[in-house]
Amino acid sequence: MYAIISFSLSFNNSRLPLTFLLLALVLTGGCVVKDMGNVVKHGFTGEHFLVTEEYSRGVKNFKQEVAENPDSVLANYYYGRFLLADKQYKEALPYLIKARSLDPDNPDYHFWLGVVYGSLGKKIPEKKSYLKALSLKKDHLQSLIYLGHNQLESKDYTKALGNYTKALKLWPASPSSLYNRALIVTKLGRKPEALDGWLDYLSYYPSGAMARQAVTHLNSLDNFSFRNYRLASRTVTVEKIYFEPFTSKIDKDSHPSLELIGAIFSNMKKGRLQIVVYQLKNKELARQKALSIKKFLLKEYPDINGKTIGVSWFGSPEIIKRTKGEKKINDSVLFFTTT
Repeated sequence: MYAIISFSLSFNNSRLPLTFLLLALVLTGGCVVKDMGNVVKHGFTGEHFLVTEEYSRGVKNFKQEVAENPDSVLANYYYGRFLLADKQYKEALPYLIKARSLDPDNPDYHFWLGVVYGSLGKKIPEKKSYLKALSLKKDHLQSLIYLGHNQLESKDYTKALGNYTKALKLWPASPSSLYNRALIVTKLGRKPEALDGWLDYLSYYPSGAMARQAVTHLNSLDNFSFRNYRLASRTVTVEKIYFEPFTSKIDKDSHPSLELIGAIFSNMKKGRLQIVVYQLKNKELARQKALSIKKFLLKEYPDINGKTIGVSWFGSPEIIKRTKGEKKINDSVLFFTTT
């Protein structure tokens, strides 16, 4: 599994005021001054509908704008964008082609044309569109990321990794770049880099479906600093519970993890939370740790009935069975719920 996390950005991912961007389009995008009224109108309207995610309204509005101004680059661009957002891929294609043709020096138009080609399964023209955008602007963030997606799908791992790395220099928190960078080095068997990659992803995105997948990969590499726990109908990603050395005192850095467990359990209408602690050759310390966690949860969430939390402890390692042998974890904490 790999991650393609789409995002919608204004021209060249700029944070400049829209009025400035529109003026720049008038001056550099091939539009003559007499068309400035339409440029401003199309730009403001298009960006408004994109930001508010009113795609159906955007389709309706720009269908009329294209009919009235068939050679307006922005009318064609936004109409294509809204058709794309509305998953009308075939219908979007000719309008984004026309926008690209009317203003061939704008990398954004090449990029979005590439996105449409990709949505239609046309991988070769998709790739060419991203490459063209990058020839016009070498640090075009969206094109770097989506070119990486294209190359990853084609199993061109080395090139994909290079583009994700470039993208992360521009946007260190890019979720799909972080995830797919870790995935690629995992596939390539580069374990130290893979461990760093999954931990880096989880440092930014410690929850959600992709975080759960990241933890599965991390655990398969024998790193259990994060675990996925099944609590009722939810699977929750939680960082490992740490204790101060040689004691059962919970490390403060682990309080947020326990608070997450407690919040989820306290919102459950019924059920029992089970805490299981393993501590190699020290069953008494395992018992103290289990009771310490229970005490913490009851203190933070007094509405939890003490009888609904069960504890168990073992002076042996946790054993995880795998298709190829088993993995032993000398000290660990597990959580699960029962009805």
